[in-house]
Amino acid sequence: MYVVIAGGGVGGSHVGRMLANRKDDVVIIDQDQACCEKLYAETGIITINGAATDILTLKEAGIERADVAIATLYQDSDNLAFALLAHSLGVPKIMAKMRHPDYAEAYKFAGVTTICNMIELFQNKVIMELENPNIQIISQIKIDTLLVMAKFPASVPDAGISVKELSQNPVFSHNCVFAGILNETTEKILMPRGDDLIFPGDRVFLVVNRQQIPGISHFLRR
Repeated sequence: MYVVIAGGGVGGSHVGRMLANRKDDVVIIDQDQACCEKLYAETGIITINGAATDILTLKEAGIERADVAIATLYQDSDNLAFALLAHSLGVPKIMAKMRHPDYAEAYKFAGVTTICNMIELFQNKVIMELENPNIQIISQIKIDTLLVMAKFPASVPDAGISVKELSQNPVFSHNCVFAGILNETTEKILMPRGDDLIFPGDRVFLVVNRQQIPGISHFLRR
């Protein structure tokens, strides 16, 4: 993929490094020349010193052939301008970091296909983990769908409990998918099948509806 990222700060640089490690073609635009030079020296990622809200700078970055445009600038107004320009130049997938939820409709109007609501993510993570300390939110997939990691308690039989058996429990039988098992002893991740066993202390990755969390949390406290 060819990816153009607006902003070389903490968010933009980390995403850029991750994509570059995947062997994607990445260009990062930032107004701070020292930031651009440091990113290029440390990662080899192509950087352009300029404003990501300037159409000539975007064309210099090759935005017209980009598969993805990612907005990670500090101000929502700047991210919105970048997204609108990327959309007007035909970028098929546009992702943006949103600081204030009042911008949500404007982002959609500007053609943003994926919005990361920073305040909502932080708020949901804090509340969820305070109320359910045995469950950790890994990612929000959609508004009501989460990827979480749940640590199974010592009350699980030493011989283990199968994924098939757990999936028949009402707590896990609806709106819940077993996505992985991190074995406490081997520290290896297993892609689960019905006969695979979960042992005390294992961490299980689940894709769940938000409404299922309290029931799962109660189950894990038994």
